[in-house]
Amino acid sequence: MNLEAIGVRPVERSEERFYQGLMQAHHYLGALPKIGETIWYMATYHGHWVALLSFSAAAWKCGVRDRWIGWVFRQRYTSGSSGQCPIR
Repeated sequence: MNLEAIGVRPVERSEERFYQGLMQAHHYLGALPKIGETIWYMATYHGHWVALLSFSAAAWKCGVRDRWIGWVFRQRYTSGSSGQCPIR
């Protein structure tokens, strides 16, 4: 396999229905809607879709994650206040 033949690019709006159909058919969670800031990518090999990728912004509030990190409410809003939210 020639790895240089693999390309990755964002899914275009006209391809979103096809992307969702593939996710519904092949992903254990099925097709999930875009929630918040989300971008979908596809990987192609010689013009054929071979992989789907999805990236989303982390949730601003997630109690389980915040407790695991050790954050308390006040720290979240006073530690730099840069608007950044950690991701997995």
